[in-house]
Amino acid sequence: MNLAAILRKIKEDKRYKDARSVAIQLPEGMKRGIEEITKEFRDKEVIFIGDPFWGACDIPQGGKWDLLIQFGHSPIPHLGSFPNIIFEEIQEDMDFEIKPENIPFESLILTSNVTYSAQLPKIKKTLEESGIRVTLKRGDQRVLYPGQILGCNISAARGLEGNVLFVGEGIFHPLGIALALPEKRVLAFNPRTGEYIDMEQERRKFLSQRYSAIDRAARAKTFGIIVSTKIGQTRYSLAKVASNIVHEAGRSAFLITLDLLRDEELVNFPAEIYVNTACPRVTIEDYGTFSRPVISFYELQMALGLKDKSRYIFDEIVMTDEIGSSSFRKRN
Repeated sequence: MNLAAILRKIKEDKRYKDARSVAIQLPEGMKRGIEEITKEFRDKEVIFIGDPFWGACDIPQGGKWDLLIQFGHSPIPHLGSFPNIIFEEIQEDMDFEIKPENIPFESLILTSNVTYSAQLPKIKKTLEESGIRVTLKRGDQRVLYPGQILGCNISAARGLEGNVLFVGEGIFHPLGIALALPEKRVLAFNPRTGEYIDMEQERRKFLSQRYSAIDRAARAKTFGIIVSTKIGQTRYSLAKVASNIVHEAGRSAFLITLDLLRDEELVNFPAEIYVNTACPRVTIEDYGTFSRPVISFYELQMALGLKDKSRYIFDEIVMTDEIGSSSFRKRN
């Protein structure tokens, strides 16, 4: 990533030129680069937003700035356009190239996160030249690029092919694919380390944890239903359905709205189990940080006997709704 070149490009954008105040959201790994950003943007009033953020679903509302710049993520198409936001994607080169001889599939669906999405056509060509049949396709209206996987949406991995190759760092995204599509074999390739990981073992380990939480929820009497106030995560309608089925099961439920979902905010609410209708990442990646179990809507249904426990259902966000009419301010 050449940050200097990215900043120079932003300065040529008319929205930047017209703005007096600029707010900036940075992924955790980029926050150490604020000195370079401040220096390059010294002609503007710059405000760095300190709260963590994980994607274009996480757009702060009510700020007094003229322009918001989000680094590291692509826009979510179905949310509409935002004339006062620049989504500055960070596309990375690969330190290690994929070796077709290490891919044990005759055919596959090719996926990645946004960081390596620009590399997918080249990877597809390399694999096809070795005789592997490759499908690279766009997912639903929540994703922008062919093959792109979000932490809350794996639609680009769906298809008749029985195998999926994910290109990217970490196991969070390929684990989501493996959980959502248990009939597929999922292989993750890390372009930073050159490592290949079969996700089946990770899937089984995670499911052991999830079924333990489901069993605890089956015995619980009080549920806190979490609704995100982030515009790309708000599923108020789903939360109301969750509350209704808890009450129909003869148990108690109440709704909680939160922007940043952390244990220190939840512990003061008297619930035995929390049901997360916000980002699915919280249930998967942050589960160990909570002092009480956090489950998804589908895990709640399994706990209450409304869904068969034999097939785990991965929580995905396809569409969102609103708590109030102000939720989607400054959007076309």
